[in-house]
Amino acid sequence: MATILTSIHTLITRPFNHLTDFIELADNCERYVEAMVEADDTRDKLALCGRLSTSLSLLMPTLNDPVPPEMVDMLTIDTLPTHLPVFEPETDTLCRYCQELTQLTMSGMLTSEQQRVIEDLLFELVSYFSDRLKAPRWLRTEQGDMLL
Repeated sequence: MATILTSIHTLITRPFNHLTDFIELADNCERYVEAMVEADDTRDKLALCGRLSTSLSLLMPTLNDPVPPEMVDMLTIDTLPTHLPVFEPETDTLCRYCQELTQLTMSGMLTSEQQRVIEDLLFELVSYFSDRLKAPRWLRTEQGDMLL
């Protein structure tokens, strides 16, 4: 029986290394996490998670490096983009993220370094969540209140 190559298999076997540029590594991270979220098989999820972790590990030490001269043109534009990356989950989803991170923090299953990172992430998310909940929702006008 012939082995059918799936898109997950293609992702898992796609080569990259410490010489892979940060744009390609970032694209890989997006592909891995998207496939991981959609995958049903636990082995596929673990393999994709491993590839994601490796890509992130390769990116981490280079994040503050200058952009290589040959990539400057690729990252230069003539007009400002109409859409910039933003993080705007719905408040119920954001609350779930905070709750799951809180449960993970309390699980006792993390190393001290993991605990610190998760607590930092939890701090940032809870602060963002709180700010979102307390943000003004209406603008008082002479015609009556308007939803922002």
